[in-house]
Amino acid sequence: MTRPGDIAATVTCVIFGGITGFLLAGTATAVIFAAIGGGVGVIAARANVRPAITATVFVGAMAGALVGASIVETLCLPGSCVPLEISAAVIVGIAAFIGVGLVAALVTRSFDEYNEHVDTGREPPEPGCESEPEPED
Repeated sequence: MTRPGDIAATVTCVIFGGITGFLLAGTATAVIFAAIGGGVGVIAARANVRPAITATVFVGAMAGALVGASIVETLCLPGSCVPLEISAAVIVGIAAFIGVGLVAALVTRSFDEYNEHVDTGREPPEPGCESEPEPED
């Protein structure tokens, strides 16, 4: 069953993928990146990933791709390094996807643990108490 949030996250991924691809190398790349965005959205929905996390991580990856391409573009003569720009965009985009994904997963886990403590009536965990305290003698 598809949630409305999954559809919104997939559409967001398609739009940001298309915009990023267009900014990198034109219409053909926009179509490819939009298809990648759609694939990420569908896979995330099937894996039951929260829609807000899906969209956030993909948009972060696209921002990383633009940063990577911009760095290479700055170092090269205009129009002379398009393959290198796309390569840098892919590499930095993947690294950003992993980095933003890890941060999003850790933050989500932290909030889930906090909410679990509150829902069960226990005292919420304090910062820095990731392990249970040892009993005193």
